[in-house]
Amino acid sequence: MQLSTVFSDLILSVVSIFVALQIRNSSSYPRSAGFLGFFVIGISAGLGTIHFLGIGILDPVYRFAVGLSGFVGVPLIGTAFYHLGIKKLEKKSLYPIAGILFLIYIAFAYVIPFPLLSTILGGLAMATAIFACIRKNSGGNKVAALYGILGAILFILAGLVIGTTGSRGPILNVDLFHIVLAVAVYSLSVSLKRLS
Repeated sequence: MQLSTVFSDLILSVVSIFVALQIRNSSSYPRSAGFLGFFVIGISAGLGTIHFLGIGILDPVYRFAVGLSGFVGVPLIGTAFYHLGIKKLEKKSLYPIAGILFLIYIAFAYVIPFPLLSTILGGLAMATAIFACIRKNSGGNKVAALYGILGAILFILAGLVIGTTGSRGPILNVDLFHIVLAVAVYSLSVSLKRLS
């Protein structure tokens, strides 16, 4: 049992599921894509809480969910920002996009393993969010755009700088990773909610 990581993963899970429920909207592509993306991250973190409690019975589901959040959840958040700041997507395209991302996940996580692809997809999703928010950064959208930029930068910082191995003094990197991701998820959701 790794108690600090139980709490940090629980915080990420609660924040992700809470913001997912806050932005859900069946008629809006960005909010629907954001809902799915944040919800997948929240479920993954919730399963992580169970894993770090030392309960191993759900470990295969936990590992699958972690991959799902990287290959599907985060890119869906990127498509939400793509819709808001680059090009409108049809609402009916959400599930085909999610399905394609899911097939990419199965192919490159299980058939031809290429784990770096989830990092690339996540980076592209957050770069899209930054670009879309820069385009939206005017008038009444300034605060919402800045939230999106902050969230995307924190997301990138968590994945590429902090990581999940090692520690910074007495604090485990995995705990910092979870807390920074929780702040990033909250910031991105505020941006999505205000821009859509």
